[in-house]
Amino acid sequence: MPEFRTETGQIYYELRKGPSEDAPTLTLLHNFMSNGRSAWGPLLPALAEHFRLLVPDLPGHSRSQGYPPGFHHRTMAQQLAALMQAEGAAHGHLAGCSSGGMVAQLMVHHQWVAPASLTLISTTYSTNPATTGNTRVITPENFKASPGWMEATARLHDPYHYPGYYQEVLLSGFQALNGDSAIDLRLDDLQAWMLPVCMIHGEKDEFFPPFIVEAMAQALPQAELHFVAEQTHALLFRQPTQVRLLMLDFLMRHSP
Repeated sequence: MPEFRTETGQIYYELRKGPSEDAPTLTLLHNFMSNGRSAWGPLLPALAEHFRLLVPDLPGHSRSQGYPPGFHHRTMAQQLAALMQAEGAAHGHLAGCSSGGMVAQLMVHHQWVAPASLTLISTTYSTNPATTGNTRVITPENFKASPGWMEATARLHDPYHYPGYYQEVLLSGFQALNGDSAIDLRLDDLQAWMLPVCMIHGEKDEFFPPFIVEAMAQALPQAELHFVAEQTHALLFRQPTQVRLLMLDFLMRHSP
């Protein structure tokens, strides 16, 4: 599988052919502590019927080796934008879940890519409580997941690094993220984004409550917001079929 070298290591990625040579590219960015195939796997067959797919593992995750200090999302955004440029995906569609959505927003904000559309799943424009007014603590302990999810997550990473890598590097890296190292945009920043944006969010997200994405939808010039009832964070894992249907409907309306 291809790898893309950066100043801090190399990014592993999968590239799936589309239905035709001129099919638009859709880049899919996963959440922190996951990988491309685990997060997006259930959606890939249906998406590949319409799009060429670029599916990287974020720096330091799973098969990708090396990462920016502190997993700084701005640097990860620069590195992944360079990958998109190299693969001719900078003007295609872009989608991200949770941290992947933050990285995608930073790419757009800094104009490192100019995507045809942006899909944001279970994410926020800032992790700084002073910016959003969100006082919920973002910790693995507060994540509403099935028992054993930490052990299952470790198996996505440790075999490609060393035993204990997930616990020592990724989990501690996640716990150290803040507004400076993750994302801290303003709603005013979003007002300048002249592209279609689709937001898909759990009605009961335990990390980013609904008022955050409602404010984003009001700020964005071309936004649509979909709440999935009775659902919490990381919708890609909880409701992949619902996410797929919403994404495809949005993408097909904004594709040639």
